[in-house]
Amino acid sequence: MRALLCLCLLLLAGCAARDQLPDYSGTSGQDLPATWFEAVIIARDGTRLSATVFQPALKAGQTAPLVVHTHGWGGWRVTGPDGYYGKNMMSGRAALKAWKAGYWVVSYDQRGWGGSDGRIEMMNPQFEVQDASAVIDWAAAHLPRLTMDGPNDPRLGMLGESYGGAVQLLASAQDPRIDAIVPIATWYDLADALAPDGQLKIGWGGVLVSLGLATGYDLGKFIQADYLHTASGRMAAPVQAELSDHSLSRYCEQGRLPHADALLIQGLRDTLFPLDQGLQIRQCLRRGNADVRLLGMQGGHILPPPLQAWSGLPPFNNEPVIHCGPRAINLYQGIIAWYDEKLRGHAGAADSVPDLCISLDLDQGVALGDLPPPGPTVTLPVTTIRPASSGLLQPARFIPLQRINESTALLGSAEVHLGQPLAERPDAQLFAALAIRSADGRTRRLDEQVKPLANHGSTRLNAVSASLAPGDEIGLLVSGFSGQYLFNSSWRLSPVALQGEVRLPSLVPLQPRVAAHR
Repeated sequence: MRALLCLCLLLLAGCAARDQLPDYSGTSGQDLPATWFEAVIIARDGTRLSATVFQPALKAGQTAPLVVHTHGWGGWRVTGPDGYYGKNMMSGRAALKAWKAGYWVVSYDQRGWGGSDGRIEMMNPQFEVQDASAVIDWAAAHLPRLTMDGPNDPRLGMLGESYGGAVQLLASAQDPRIDAIVPIATWYDLADALAPDGQLKIGWGGVLVSLGLATGYDLGKFIQADYLHTASGRMAAPVQAELSDHSLSRYCEQGRLPHADALLIQGLRDTLFPLDQGLQIRQCLRRGNADVRLLGMQGGHILPPPLQAWSGLPPFNNEPVIHCGPRAINLYQGIIAWYDEKLRGHAGAADSVPDLCISLDLDQGVALGDLPPPGPTVTLPVTTIRPASSGLLQPARFIPLQRINESTALLGSAEVHLGQPLAERPDAQLFAALAIRSADGRTRRLDEQVKPLANHGSTRLNAVSASLAPGDEIGLLVSGFSGQYLFNSSWRLSPVALQGEVRLPSLVPLQPRVAAHR
């Protein structure tokens, strides 16, 4: 079956690597050419991990730092300069650029994926996280001309998106040899990201299981009773506990902080791991002594149409350039500059990367030292919603909250506090999004972010960003149905009255755009 899957998936590199480690004896006084080869790495529990090693061009006596690349869920290693992952996925392209910039790069299939043995353990610290350390051990023992900080301690960076971003954060908390990381579009708390208030994002659940099936995932964990029950739309408590334990949030609660300098890249339109997750990672890491910077791009995990609008961008939907105030930053050049400063010691190489950059759209963004304080708290007027039809048979209800009088950037999260808790109406599940109604009457949901309104207390909506023009109205878009939370939609026929207050995100004055002359 595994061999048949490899043939069906063509060049997905789902088959095990061959051990092609060159004989480096007698090469210490020679130049090394740029090349690549396959390797088999034995994890600490004996599991065989398939890897591709990219050897940089090195002059005699020259050394180079190491970058370890890890793929996302449903992915596989960078198999070569022309492989799918290296040509189409953000971290794969960045890994190849690091190799061409003179870094050793090891890209490996995480256990259970691609050509590696073992079973997927959902980022278990005893398995996937230990595997990252085993890859470092192997590189230190087998690769020549590594820049070393000490015995078995290469000068080391890590790189990867999503599932491959999470392993960097946890490995950096456990393995002090990791010097610089670049986690892209990953999670702070996996349980909270997949199921806010316990409400599973069914749209993403289907996509993730489908990716697993398509790339050879052993469904072992997902056919356990607790995971099967989660398919009904509510995440079972044991699953929530396990996924939280495999998240940076648990490490931070315990004071086990990652120590590596971190360049975080997170997507505004990412409906799986939204900007909030990156902001929480940033807050956690800044409790230590690490240099932590966050770039908020537009792309990331975006559901296929019609659940989300197609970005028109390659897989993973990332734009190569983001705007940070007057400066445009090429994300790939920024990553290499990060490594040049942190791993090669080129002081100031990453000065072009701000502490915090939030994209407003593909052509505009703001550079900040930190997020400004929240905006004003406004009254949520009494509004009647019929959950069974709102957002399905009828349009979602737009509730205006504030009119804008000048060009403004809206940044951050809104917090909704209902004066009459929905707990009194347990069958009245509602969903809310921050939205803008423009002067011409058109309404848009900001960054396509939707969140269930909690049946108790306040609900913090997902962080968003937007460039607002005079005449725009900020409001809530409320419905009883959401395609992102398909099975969680409410079928209550009788209407529900909402009232309370909303604390708006930060509102920052913004220079209006000047139309380009053609």
